[in-house]
Amino acid sequence: MTDNHDLWKKKLAAWLHDPAEKALILLRDKEGHEWGTVRRLREELGVADDDILKKADWYASAADRPQFPRDAEDKRYASWTQVDFAKRPVLKHPLTATDYDLGRLDDISPQHLKAVSEAHFRSLMVKDDNGAYDLRRTFLNYWRFGPETPADDLNHLWQNLPADTRIPDHSIWVHLDVVCAFAGAMAADGNGTPALLTVSFGPVQGFIAEARSTSDLWAGSHLLARIAWEGMKVICGRLGPDAVLFPNLRGVPLVDVWLRDEMGLPGERFADQDWVKARSDANPLFGAALPNRFVALVPADQAQALAQEIEEKVRAFVRDTGRAAIRKVLDAIEEPDSSELPCYGQLDEQLEGFPEVYWAAVPWSLAEAGSDPDDTRLREVLSNFHIKGGRTGFLDGPAWQALQKGVELDRARFYRPNAGTLYPALYELLDRVAAASRSARPFRQLKQQGYRSTLNGEREWLTLDRDQLAIPPGTRTGTLWTRLAQSRLEQRKAPWVKSGEHLDALNTIKRLWPILFTEQVRGIAGEDVRRYVLSTHTLALTVTLDRWLKHPFDLPHRMKNLLESMGAERAALPRRMVGDLKNHADARLVCQKLPTVLDRLKESGDRQESKLLETTEEEIQDWLGVKPEAYYGMILMDGDRMGAWLAGNEADFQTQYIDSWHPAIQAGVRQRFSTNPALKGYLNSKRWPSPARHRAISQALNNFSLRVARFVMEDCFKGKLVYAGGDDVLAFVCVDDLLPAMTLLRYLYSGRAVPDWLAERVDPGAMSRLDSKQGYLRLDGELLLTMGGKATASCGAVVAHHQAPLGHVLKQLRVAESQAKNAGGRDAFSLKIIKRAGGEIGIADKWWRGEDYRKAPELLFKLMDLLSTPGVSRRATYNSVRWLEQLPPNPPLNMLKANLVYQFKQQGGGSEGDHLARELTGYAHAYFAPGCAARLADMLMVGEFLARESRLHPQGGRAEEDAA
Repeated sequence: MTDNHDLWKKKLAAWLHDPAEKALILLRDKEGHEWGTVRRLREELGVADDDILKKADWYASAADRPQFPRDAEDKRYASWTQVDFAKRPVLKHPLTATDYDLGRLDDISPQHLKAVSEAHFRSLMVKDDNGAYDLRRTFLNYWRFGPETPADDLNHLWQNLPADTRIPDHSIWVHLDVVCAFAGAMAADGNGTPALLTVSFGPVQGFIAEARSTSDLWAGSHLLARIAWEGMKVICGRLGPDAVLFPNLRGVPLVDVWLRDEMGLPGERFADQDWVKARSDANPLFGAALPNRFVALVPADQAQALAQEIEEKVRAFVRDTGRAAIRKVLDAIEEPDSSELPCYGQLDEQLEGFPEVYWAAVPWSLAEAGSDPDDTRLREVLSNFHIKGGRTGFLDGPAWQALQKGVELDRARFYRPNAGTLYPALYELLDRVAAASRSARPFRQLKQQGYRSTLNGEREWLTLDRDQLAIPPGTRTGTLWTRLAQSRLEQRKAPWVKSGEHLDALNTIKRLWPILFTEQVRGIAGEDVRRYVLSTHTLALTVTLDRWLKHPFDLPHRMKNLLESMGAERAALPRRMVGDLKNHADARLVCQKLPTVLDRLKESGDRQESKLLETTEEEIQDWLGVKPEAYYGMILMDGDRMGAWLAGNEADFQTQYIDSWHPAIQAGVRQRFSTNPALKGYLNSKRWPSPARHRAISQALNNFSLRVARFVMEDCFKGKLVYAGGDDVLAFVCVDDLLPAMTLLRYLYSGRAVPDWLAERVDPGAMSRLDSKQGYLRLDGELLLTMGGKATASCGAVVAHHQAPLGHVLKQLRVAESQAKNAGGRDAFSLKIIKRAGGEIGIADKWWRGEDYRKAPELLFKLMDLLSTPGVSRRATYNSVRWLEQLPPNPPLNMLKANLVYQFKQQGGGSEGDHLARELTGYAHAYFAPGCAARLADMLMVGEFLARESRLHPQGGRAEEDAA
């Protein structure tokens, strides 16, 4: 990183141009926000305002905030435009403009706030070896730890203090970040001109999809996130992490490691971070939390050079990682390393041009003429991407039309716009140029002559002898890969490749990435860090074991002796179960050893062990009174239309300008200026994207991927998060937790209140840590932004037998997600159940429907509860489904209702069955005509299957049931 003293001096001055506590001292402190803590800190650090800082602040403010009226005569804000935030602290959700009331805060004195703030920032100052302030490290410390709560009584409040109390839809930290980013880009450019730069990496889906194990799935997504960080690191090193507008890098574990280990920030500041303390793969470093694309503010005259450097760095990183993977394999088979080995040449050939890197840059000079905004050139360039004579987005919208002409008010005027106001048009141009660059990618043909990789059939498998590439599958011996499989088997270690697998360069990197990265994490957090792989068999068995654990009864001596005598490793268990095992030795033995013992007996070709397996399974069934669960679940969730959310140019993803203002300001504007046609056009127009909007989206996605997804899957339910990258989630989960887990993910993605019917299915200890409403989450006392009530997400889910090939299950999971996306226009789920004996059942539906907010998941829960009630027979569903199959597609509602009520009553459903039958038939008839009979049958079959597979008597035995 270049230690440019002047650059960091300007960025520090930008960071200290407003105090963090500004919102709570305005109108309450005589000293004023510009003459308090920041003035003393500036003086001590030797930084001051200059023209670049003023320009940066103007551009950032204009880009992020709606223009605001001021008194025309004395140029001061009128009294009605002032907000005492301590008395009426209302936040506005940045993506929906929903109010979030923080309650009264005027019990926090300005003096206390200022003292806490000044002490906090003084503690973050860093000195060099000569005792002088190190401006670079001080700035990085401010950026990373400034938003962290400096006092217990401020708790979640500190991170969410608004930059402007009148437009409280983005925090002071967002504003400081954007001002610093502008200041850095302007200071480093020869002409003081910033530019927007976007860079993306690919391919994505194909690279992740080539997987045969849970470890492969994790590796593909995590490696792409790591590649993205290697590219972002170039920008961070030159200009600081604030220069990356999207994603928001603050608090991302990989960025923290860089700050500590490469930038030299004090290690004690990171001591309480989870990535330092966690000893398993719950360590956040194992999370894939970064997208494959970023947007940054950079010096216009350096944009191309930075993009080229990023391309070189990420490709060098992948090449070096590939070489490290080969060395690891060679070491395992005790083959001497040599750069002359054919596998190294193959690696260089196959990795040429990987990853694909696309970039585009748009300079701010297109939006300014001297110190004034000028849209002439910008409009001309944008017109090339629009139909001739068509509207050019923001430039032809009412907001810009009103602002550029000026709005005259009685005794009030608007701020004069500057080039920062044109951020939406510049971003639109950036988006379109980037899309054009991706569509114009060159194609490079790779000549491959030998047999291809067993994972993709595209590239040759790596070899030590090119003559071996002509040997057909099934007859290969002595190859790099057969030797590796045999070596690991002889050492009784977990295999890196399965028998018969032969891998190309990219899949070698993916297969070895878990090992390589775990070694990196051990170097960062400690040698005792371990990464666990949760098997699908363990997930299936966990359902049975968890129910036994809740009501344990004696473990038979023969079973105990078997588990103790087998030398199998301990199984990795879902995290939610681990704490329950601490004080129960027998339970710990069963839960940790039984899955691996059964796996070992099944994989053995020995006749004696096969007989032992059969006997053991019979004894387990006799012991538990039930055949152990054999199915597990997978979830693939994806936020809908993320590209449109970032572009922010469609009405469905926008809010009105006036909606972003504090309620008191809204009332004042409507009272005084509602009849002014120009102002009314501006106030009611839709807001276009801004840096603050992009930061908000990124922060919401970071919160979801880094905190919420793992909390749901591993704290609330018996699941295992494979990856969570922004809006994407891939996870394994026990079959009895599948439906509630996917439903809770959907509610928390948008920050919706969790209804009682769902909350009662969540682990009570985890649920007590959570409160969700109005687009925000309180998790463990911290207030987290979500995507808000307008954001939607679709989810595919699959239930499969643990012996089903993972490749097939993943294919069906992607099909399910696609069906969810197509189920009435997204915001839906699709659940497929793949039966071991053949056949498939499933349902695809919206999460909720209609004005009465009817919910398909809630109806399924009610059906499962009914069928799991002792005394209720599942014949209710079997008989009804057989009858429904004989009906026309859209039978009369009364006929449907009468029959289902009768069946549920006959099979012990009682009044609850009567009510549910009416709900189910009413729902199916209201929303699936024609075809409601088939829809009702699908719901009954899915509910029956889920209830059957998790239906255990409270004392451990199965309730009486009828034969199908």
